[in-house]
Amino acid sequence: MYRILLVDDDEAFHLLFSKISTAKLSVESSLSGAEALDVLKTDGPFHVLISDYQMPEMNGVEFLAKAKEISPASVRILLSGNADLSVAIDAVNESGVFRILTKPCKFSILKKALVDALEFHRLSNVESHMTDKMTHGVVRMVNDIAAMHHPGLNSRADRILPLVKALSRKLGDPDPWSTEVATALSSIGYIFLPDLLLEKIETGEPFGNVDYGIFTQHTEYSSKLLSRLPHFEDICLKLSLQEAHYAVEGDDGGFSKDEIPIGARIMKVVSDFDQLRFGGRSSGDALGAMKLRKNRYDPMVVRALGDVLGAEAMYNIREVYPLGLTEGMELAEDVFGVIKGQRRKFLSKDQVLDSKIIDYIHRNAEKIIDITKKISIREKNFS
Repeated sequence: MYRILLVDDDEAFHLLFSKISTAKLSVESSLSGAEALDVLKTDGPFHVLISDYQMPEMNGVEFLAKAKEISPASVRILLSGNADLSVAIDAVNESGVFRILTKPCKFSILKKALVDALEFHRLSNVESHMTDKMTHGVVRMVNDIAAMHHPGLNSRADRILPLVKALSRKLGDPDPWSTEVATALSSIGYIFLPDLLLEKIETGEPFGNVDYGIFTQHTEYSSKLLSRLPHFEDICLKLSLQEAHYAVEGDDGGFSKDEIPIGARIMKVVSDFDQLRFGGRSSGDALGAMKLRKNRYDPMVVRALGDVLGAEAMYNIREVYPLGLTEGMELAEDVFGVIKGQRRKFLSKDQVLDSKIIDYIHRNAEKIIDITKKISIREKNFS
């Protein structure tokens, strides 16, 4: 059954509209935008939303804009008197209106608009379903191919995708779907890279200038490989720009700064962060190193990554020998030793070392712990 929600403060119009109701078409009515929003939240979704423009407290465009956030798949129709038409047309982009009908509206015109809206809804859902189904199939197939070539490539996408999604939400990415799909497919171009370079990627070993130049070619391979697929235009653009430096105009089609889609800027930051983490750096150390790479990243995205990581990004982790511990250091792990013949914890994770503890360690270290084994400490990241 198709469901229609009519929003109009004119009850007489509700009576006219009730004639459309059939066994296959359910029509519900609300007298105000606020009331209709409550209905959408509690009893939605509806296939079509029809709203009068001129209503007290909340006009039709305002209602449809808010309704779009709650029920984006609903098709929206606006009714407007002649005097309101210019205002309604100016505001139509705010609410994604499918059609504007002049009021008073003939029953035949209203019925025709409703039939068209229902057909548009049906076709949109079919296209959306087919696009999603095709996309999932492509992602699965491409990742299977990548895994056959090099098993470690799938794990990279799995690692970076959660952070990309979090940053996409935080920064209001206008097209998070294509960003997530591009991220899931971001390693496909790696299969064309030399095996020695893939080994460096897998171990987190830093690149030299020559290696980096070869590495960045994976973006061109990825985008060209997928460029013939329908609906993949934005995905391919983000794949082609995933290694673009934020403040440098180069060979990436002349894109720089905010001309680079936010999704591609997010992918660049998360990918490089993952490479540094995979190379053995702590989150704080990796983030600090990225802040020193001038012009390479969008500062807004780097700050947002720090916010998403939270306390994890505030510290660098490094290791020191027990006799190298000094006052003020903060332990990043519990320290165990042999005391009176039994293995016991004598220093706790997060403990800040003071002069008394340092003096005790220096006097007794050789008796209770292995002084050749390093201890992890945590330092504030001030970069």
